[in-house]
Amino acid sequence: MAHMLIKQLFAGDIYRRIEEVIKVDQTDEQVLREELGEYVLTDAIREHYKRILRSYWETPNKPHEGIAIWVSGFFGSGKSSFAKMLGLALQNRTVLGESAAAIFAERAGNNELTVLLKQIAEHVPTDAVIFDVSTDRGIKSGNQTLTEIMYRLFLKSLGYAEDLDLAGLEIALEQKGELERFEATYRELFDQDWNANKDLIAFSLGEASTVMNRMFPDRYPTPDSWVQAVQDRADITPGRLAERCKELMTRRRPERNLVFVVDEVGQFVARDVQKMLDLQAAVQSLGRVGRGKIWIVVTSQEKLTELVGGLDDKRVELARLMDRFPLQVHLEPSDISEVTSKRVLAKNAAALDSLRDLYSTHNGRLTANTRLSADIQLPDLSTDRFQDLYPLLPYQIDLIIQVVSGLRTQGGASKHVGGANRTIIKLAQQLLIHDGVKLAEQPVGQLATIDQIYDLIAGNIPGEIRGKITAIKDEVAHPLAQKVAKAICLLQYVKSIHRTAENIAAALHPAVSADSLLSEVKEALRQLVDAHKVRVSDNQYRIPTPAEDDWDVTRASFNPKPGDVHRIYADTVTALWEPRPSHNLLDARTFKGGLVFNGRPVVEEDIAFHVQLAEVGADFDRQASEARARSQSERKAVFWVAALDEHVDRETVEVFRSREILARKERGAKTKDETALVADEKRRQRDHESELKRLLRDALLAGSVYFQGNDRSPGDSAGSVSQAASRVLAQALPEVYDRFAEGAARVASKDLDALLTNENLRGLTPVFGQLGLVRDEKGQTVFNTETGVLKEVMDRIENKTNYGETATGRYLADEFEKEPFGWSLDVVRLFVVALVRAGKIKATSKGTTIESALTVEARNTFPSNNVFKACSFQKRVSGTDINDWLEAEGGYREVFGKQLPELQAGVIAEAIRRDVGEAEEGLHEVLALLLSNALPGATVLQEAIDQMRAIRAGSEDDAILTFNATHRALKDAIKRANELRAALTEPRLEDLRRARKVLDTLCPFLADEADLPSATRGRAEALTDVMARETFHRELPAIDQHAAALAQEYAERFRIAVDNRAAAYREALATLQGNGAWSELNEEQQARVAEPLASRTSGEVAKSTSIPFLRAELSACPQHLKAAVQQMMELIEGNRLVTISVGEFFAGRVETPEQLDAAITSLRQRIEKLLGEGKKVWIQ
Repeated sequence: MAHMLIKQLFAGDIYRRIEEVIKVDQTDEQVLREELGEYVLTDAIREHYKRILRSYWETPNKPHEGIAIWVSGFFGSGKSSFAKMLGLALQNRTVLGESAAAIFAERAGNNELTVLLKQIAEHVPTDAVIFDVSTDRGIKSGNQTLTEIMYRLFLKSLGYAEDLDLAGLEIALEQKGELERFEATYRELFDQDWNANKDLIAFSLGEASTVMNRMFPDRYPTPDSWVQAVQDRADITPGRLAERCKELMTRRRPERNLVFVVDEVGQFVARDVQKMLDLQAAVQSLGRVGRGKIWIVVTSQEKLTELVGGLDDKRVELARLMDRFPLQVHLEPSDISEVTSKRVLAKNAAALDSLRDLYSTHNGRLTANTRLSADIQLPDLSTDRFQDLYPLLPYQIDLIIQVVSGLRTQGGASKHVGGANRTIIKLAQQLLIHDGVKLAEQPVGQLATIDQIYDLIAGNIPGEIRGKITAIKDEVAHPLAQKVAKAICLLQYVKSIHRTAENIAAALHPAVSADSLLSEVKEALRQLVDAHKVRVSDNQYRIPTPAEDDWDVTRASFNPKPGDVHRIYADTVTALWEPRPSHNLLDARTFKGGLVFNGRPVVEEDIAFHVQLAEVGADFDRQASEARARSQSERKAVFWVAALDEHVDRETVEVFRSREILARKERGAKTKDETALVADEKRRQRDHESELKRLLRDALLAGSVYFQGNDRSPGDSAGSVSQAASRVLAQALPEVYDRFAEGAARVASKDLDALLTNENLRGLTPVFGQLGLVRDEKGQTVFNTETGVLKEVMDRIENKTNYGETATGRYLADEFEKEPFGWSLDVVRLFVVALVRAGKIKATSKGTTIESALTVEARNTFPSNNVFKACSFQKRVSGTDINDWLEAEGGYREVFGKQLPELQAGVIAEAIRRDVGEAEEGLHEVLALLLSNALPGATVLQEAIDQMRAIRAGSEDDAILTFNATHRALKDAIKRANELRAALTEPRLEDLRRARKVLDTLCPFLADEADLPSATRGRAEALTDVMARETFHRELPAIDQHAAALAQEYAERFRIAVDNRAAAYREALATLQGNGAWSELNEEQQARVAEPLASRTSGEVAKSTSIPFLRAELSACPQHLKAAVQQMMELIEGNRLVTISVGEFFAGRVETPEQLDAAITSLRQRIEKLLGEGKKVWIQ
């Protein structure tokens, strides 16, 4: 067997001629003889024929209406061949001197079928009208009904004219016995034969009218009387079709049945409810009128139930259709392997033994190396299948079916690709004998591969893809690159088989005993992807389209700048920082790790991790050394350095390119192809971002981490960056928050409630003892305010107020949240309220002083986080002394710029209250101005007003002490109010309102303009920023400049949009008026026709008109012009003008030259007929 060639395995002649295309209306007797003589009937197909022929034979004795046969099957199952053979067998035409039924019976090899066919031929003679409804030249256009097509071809089969008007004339004349006289008169007038010329419709309609004038001058007084009278009156309905079939068969084919064999009906009706209703009516009418003498056989890829189920219309009655199609045949593709094996690949006896031994020796390796992953169950490899199909493999039969089906579906197949059944037979032969493959000349053991199949059907692949694959040989170095591309190309037509590296390697497996090509295929794929010859998405490969090539060329032109790279790294590292690194310290509080990336804060948390990325090598070593040194001086932070290699650089560039091209293309994507490109790029972006994230994760986990000079680098057990950071956090927290233990407790609402409600301190919760807040003093529970945490809080409050500043709850919470404390808000609040309960401090909230923790005011204030933070606290004292008065005098002079009349508590308090009250009115006025104009800065003024209320409402001592504690804040607020009052004049307020309008209405539009200059975009960002600042009043000129520049930019774009629209419509109006037909209109008609264009030529447009609306009107200009021209022609020509839509004649997909010829011929016939009727034609 080592020296045996594959061609020596076969039982038959592998070089004989095999036709590739089967045509249901084939008339060449030699071709018909070959098709009949080589038709293969499997057991299943033989049973279908028996059932149909039994019913057909029994019908004359038991007439019924169930005369329709529905033949369905997956593409390539042989349904067209099935229907054609049935039609030929029933018709029993003579083929090269032999009976078609006899030839078919011999191929069937079944006694019952032979008897049935003989009985039908003798007792039920039949005529057949066989045609493909998707390609027949007699079909005018896609809007024809099946009824009209069947009628036209039926008339043609009986010898009548193809044109329904002329055929109707012939039928009427024949009925009256005048047809022979008509033909004789025609010959006399035109010296030609009517039957030879009648299908030249452009001439024959007029000529027939002349003949009718000669024969019947009284009825048709002028030569064109008859043609004018007819004018497409020959309408045909399903009922009329049935009546005419019965009538004309009796007239011209007496005592014979009629069978319509209609191929591709399923494709014709598709999802068209009207066409399906027409089919339903035609079948019902033929059954009712014919009573078993008129049959119809149709084919479809879908079963009848599936086709009707796809129609969302209750008018199509499935039950009734099922009754009309009592004979339904569904062919499975499983028979194709058997047909192929018998037609081409049948082996001789010696070959079967050799192949059995070959398979037995290598079946394990062969099965593993050729296994495909797919969404469907592919045929398994077995000894019998290997013997039957070698050198093909069983899955390759299904593969070729789906490739050819995909080519037809996508319009790629030429007229030479017919049904898959025939194509597989032909391809199997060509794989053996074609000069480009010559598998028959190879030693036994070699296998057919998918690239060889590509070589045989390359002519059906779109030219741009074929050219691209051809060029790969010179443009990609890998020896398998071109074969891999061919495999990908064909697999793209097979939706159910995945285009993975593994499947591609399996499809290219060259021989039974060969090793897997997977590693070589993967390298070839990498080179193809890098060269932009192949695209990969979701681990599946494909050949890019021209649009994708253009996309990739544009995409490759984008290269990131350092700032772009930093942003991508920052985004990726931030994503790796989730879930946020955390550690629960002493089971009391969860601390989190913050992120500072390349020196810029990204995530603010309790301990900062400074992450740096460095190039691998010397740069990494230098930065790692610097990080260790910094960690020794900056002892409250962690420093982390990772090394980057070229893989990270490459993925970063790819991520940038994906982001950049999506930013430019996504918004403008409108067509299906553009939307698909955007979706594919998004998948590519996700893949690159995922890979970059993986690479950076690995780099960080392999990097160096330092804290306080110690190496804390992640170990091998760390599975994520967040997990590694959490471990470092656990080591760093006790060092940074070394006083956390003093406030380490989980404080609940019940603990605070105890402080605010329990009269006796013995009723406090255990947390107070745990934190050392209370002690026993001679049998009494008292607060421990002299030492520990309460003294720490008390000292902070005193230090703050001693400088004339306010010690608010927010200040205290923020201060003790920082290192070295790290206490939570609940803990800090508990400490503060404990001091209020101890009588050491008092609180001020919304102008109300709270001196006791057991009051209603305390219970309404302290539990709320926001209200607590807004409270201010100060040391509680009994009365004031000279020192307090002196401090108040200094503060009074500093705030109000004058001296107190005398240093006496009553006088001081009265003066402070009076001046504070006057200042409060001014602050109220400015506060109202800010709020009414939605301007920032109101919080500072509101807090000062609350303090002023407290001063005015408290006792003399409270007024003095509160003023002493807050006078600096009051001074700042009064100064701020004066600045605002001076700055916010009415003209300036108007400027600010205009700026606000620019921000709210113009900036959103400008932000979406792709060509907006970066300087202008910067102005929009600057205006947004400055309008949010509390100090906005100090930058009013800048606000006005930014707003004016943005308004000018919008105005310029508005002007351009107006001018462009006006210019386009002026040009369109000039084009209309320059048309030669314009002068034929009167003034009123000209004005009416021109109005849609003229009304848009003005440059004066309301300012409220949006720019997008103006741009949309510009895009619509060609449509307005087209409509105006058509209206003009209709006014001039009146009823003589007939509008024809070319789309009617090209409905659906044009796949073959025959279909193209049919559509063009139908269009020409329609125009010629209209011209013959004296019409003028408008094409659209």
